[in-house]
Amino acid sequence: MKKIIVDILLFILIVVQFSRLYLPPEIHEIIGIVLIALVIIHLILNRRYIKSIPRGRYNLKRSSMLIINVAFMVAFALTSVLGLLSSQYTLTFMNIGNLSTIYLHKIFAYLCLILLGLHLGINLNALFNRLGEKKISYALYVIIIICGIYSFFKVDFLNHLLGNSGFGLATGNLFTNSLEYLSIVLMITILANLILKKTVG
Repeated sequence: MKKIIVDILLFILIVVQFSRLYLPPEIHEIIGIVLIALVIIHLILNRRYIKSIPRGRYNLKRSSMLIINVAFMVAFALTSVLGLLSSQYTLTFMNIGNLSTIYLHKIFAYLCLILLGLHLGINLNALFNRLGEKKISYALYVIIIICGIYSFFKVDFLNHLLGNSGFGLATGNLFTNSLEYLSIVLMITILANLILKKTVG
């Protein structure tokens, strides 16, 4: 139960962070610090998986899971460090960054969102089993994918990822903007899960 609560909080706060234009800067930084703490708790709660990494044989599926998980943690660590170095309100003593640091923080944050979707995708079946769900309607999958594609272009995701856009794009309000990023993550999650099923079983 603890794992589920921590994971849900992590997911919600990560998505909300991408609506930074609608958040006071202090709140954005505080949420970032809370996210770092929650990720540490997440790792502690999943220490059994971490201990199992050097053990056993690796097939394509297990190797894919490890690569995605490690990439996600590296991207999150870089996002966190760059964010702390760019702090202008809560941790001002660490503010030794510059405009390049802020841009890199944003680029790695958008990369994190993609890797989060992949991370969820490889763990989606296990999550359904934990929640007692066996299968989700493919019609719902299609709706989420369509919403995700629409949101992907609406928030100009690719240009943010490549660092070609500014620090955000106003698309409505905190709620609608968060829903757009939520649909993007869920789209990546579903596509990753379907691809993994077809390729690695």
